[in-house]
Amino acid sequence: MSPHQLAKLFAEGKISEDTLVDILHQCSVVPLLYDEGSQITADDFSSRLENPLEGEAAEAAQALYTTVVQAFRRFAEPESYERLQDCISLQEDLCMTGVLSVSDWIDWLERTAAGETELPTADFHSLFEDLPEGYMMQDFHDDLMYILEQPENPKYDEAVKQQKLLYHQLGVSD
Repeated sequence: MSPHQLAKLFAEGKISEDTLVDILHQCSVVPLLYDEGSQITADDFSSRLENPLEGEAAEAAQALYTTVVQAFRRFAEPESYERLQDCISLQEDLCMTGVLSVSDWIDWLERTAAGETELPTADFHSLFEDLPEGYMMQDFHDDLMYILEQPENPKYDEAVKQQKLLYHQLGVSD
């Protein structure tokens, strides 16, 4: 079963929006329970769902979680694990706000798990000088959004450029 079935099941009304959100939310919260990716399992995700899934929904969610585990295993070292977790958390936010489609997010996860794409990178210093320790992709995105609310900001054009690059690397379709 393909994890893409989740979007189809939602479109067909076979799973509710709350269920879909819960399934997707686990992708960003469960990895916080680990410091690196060698121990995480698909069952870690499904065991934390608000309501147990059955049938096609359970199979599709399991396929998604297996893909996520494969991505985290690929980036199992603590530093890259943390970067991947940060990117997935940002993708969840982008998905919930309609910037990133569920299908595009799953495509990105599949490519990442298969080794077809690398983790996103960003030139934080193109816009910001003194960054706090632990500054990550989600922080960068938040700061970009702040600048983009101010078209008169001298860093606005660079922020537009950096946002487009970041969104492309996170799987957002044009």
